[in-house]
Amino acid sequence: MARALPVRQMATGLVRRLLVGAGQRWQFDVPPADWVPPRLERTSLYLHVPFCRHACPYCPYTKVRYDDALVGGFTDAALAEVEWWARAAGGCDITSVYVGGGTPTLALDSVAAVVDRIRSRFRLTGEVAIETNPADVDDTTVARLRDMGVALVSLGVQSFRPAHLEAIGRTYSPATAEDALGRLVSAGFASVNADLMFALPGQTAEDVVADLDRAAGLGANQVTTYPLFTFPYTPVGRYLRLTGVKLPSLRARRTQYRAICRWSTRRGFDRVSVWGFKKGSAPRYSSVTRAGYIGIGPGAGSHLPGGFALNSFDYAAWSDAARGGGPAVALWMPFSQQLAGWWWLYWRLYDTRIPLDQLGATLGRDASRVRSWLRLGELAGLASQRDGTMTLTDAGAFWLHLAQNYFALDYVNTLWTAARRRPWPTAVSL
Repeated sequence: MARALPVRQMATGLVRRLLVGAGQRWQFDVPPADWVPPRLERTSLYLHVPFCRHACPYCPYTKVRYDDALVGGFTDAALAEVEWWARAAGGCDITSVYVGGGTPTLALDSVAAVVDRIRSRFRLTGEVAIETNPADVDDTTVARLRDMGVALVSLGVQSFRPAHLEAIGRTYSPATAEDALGRLVSAGFASVNADLMFALPGQTAEDVVADLDRAAGLGANQVTTYPLFTFPYTPVGRYLRLTGVKLPSLRARRTQYRAICRWSTRRGFDRVSVWGFKKGSAPRYSSVTRAGYIGIGPGAGSHLPGGFALNSFDYAAWSDAARGGGPAVALWMPFSQQLAGWWWLYWRLYDTRIPLDQLGATLGRDASRVRSWLRLGELAGLASQRDGTMTLTDAGAFWLHLAQNYFALDYVNTLWTAARRRPWPTAVSL
């Protein structure tokens, strides 16, 4: 593994030079002392709620052990951060609010207060989406979500099998997950997504299909299936070594992914992303595919015109900065216009649908290259074209998923590892 990393870095370096040339600096730096975001007309917003009762070994996100005494301070800091962004970027249209974590359901009063402040300081024109945890979903939780105006919910089921839940450190029972999913479906939310994991230790394709059948049978109108990621800075690698469990091979992962695709076709679920499948006319639940967004909370990122900002991952450092009335941004990387175009294309590939009529306006002179590559992908059976849209096939979606694992997640690994070491890193090279 140690020898593979330099080869991977060399490969990504060559790809980066091919795509955007040598002018783009691939480094996050401390933002200038007078840094402010550009004024915005419209964007989305992400609220990160870091509290968890249990630290799942596979989870890479910023987490803080839940303590009721911390919630009030978090609320104050998040409200102050909303105020700072409203002043700095303007009271723009917010096309969606996504609440993730952590476990947002542990602090719903706090979430409600922050969402109310977003509504008062911005123009909220889209839906509110939130992640939920099976152990926290009861009638009170559902009623609170409805009162907050939440339209889209996702339940982190991961699996309905006890052995698989135990393997990833989840402490609730399958019955708890089933009950939670049933309650959310019955509440009439516009979309209910069930997160399910595949390629778990000891898991078979039949196990994955059984989980999908159970989620659909309970009424989920979307399922998001994703593999177990082994981020270096999470305990999952050490956890697997201690338990003597090995992750499935590439062949097993491909077999399971194919089984998921066949299941979606058979059950009438349409692919809406590399990992997501939706049934019917319900709005798509997605945590990542936004044209831009403001990030609120520790470790939250902000995708802005011209660059990407990252908040301090350290809870105390983020809280002090936000409550002090200033930005909590620790790192900033400017984007060239050319890189912004490739970033757009990356997320369209993640959507598995590329609108061909938008290539010219978004990618400029690079559009002709992209069209040629998409045609090659079509000839290779990785994509198909219809009605002006290039759509990834099952094979194309799988190989994109693999590329994300081995290349895109390397950038996340590098950046988040450095961001966790120090509250205010000085520079991070990708």
